[in-house]
Amino acid sequence: MKKVKLDCYTFDKNLLTLQPIVNKVNNPSWWSKLKKYYEHFDVRSGIKTPVPTVKVCPGVAEYIRDPIHLKLWTDIIFKVKPDGRVTFVAPDFRQRQHMDTHAKEQTGKDLYPGRATVKLANPWVVKGSDRTRFMVTENHYNEDLRQHGIMVSPGIINFYDQHSLNLFLVFPLKDEEYQVELKYGTVLASLHAMTDKEVVVNNHYTTPDEYNDMQNMFPSTFFGRYYAKRKVTK
Repeated sequence: MKKVKLDCYTFDKNLLTLQPIVNKVNNPSWWSKLKKYYEHFDVRSGIKTPVPTVKVCPGVAEYIRDPIHLKLWTDIIFKVKPDGRVTFVAPDFRQRQHMDTHAKEQTGKDLYPGRATVKLANPWVVKGSDRTRFMVTENHYNEDLRQHGIMVSPGIINFYDQHSLNLFLVFPLKDEEYQVELKYGTVLASLHAMTDKEVVVNNHYTTPDEYNDMQNMFPSTFFGRYYAKRKVTK
């Protein structure tokens, strides 16, 4: 069976060395501590019987094991204000240029009421060998974002027709402003390949100019750029 190849490019040599994109198991901390079963005492028979936990549930185990996990590439401190404005700071100024807030008009008032959306432009661009689709989801079984009430907007993408890997974090609004600190290496989201084919991931260094060129691949339209390009490249 033909393999799906993902070539991942970054201009950050530290990321290439310390935090490459890989498709390997990344178990959450609670999963490693959880046993496969616990004992239940049956009062009627007086016998202890083993009862399975979610650790032996195939649906949960494969959801954790199979995807490519996308990690945060820098420490970030967010300040979320009651009116939906979000400010943030990172140790490296270059990383701050990869974050932006979304105007409420982009999602309307009904999708995320009482929440604010922050766009993180991933410092990786990804080229796929074909139009295999990947589902981007929150890393549901990892508690790092959930403890702060942060959601990740899901979506479906293929890396043949576009190469950006943006993520959208959705923060709850509170009566008072508050801060959230996310650490380098926090698992933000998961890429689930919508195929039975093997996915091979390769990581490469590229210059900042080449990085920008790989993203600058759509026609100059106000909207519908992705589908306009698809019509030309069928």
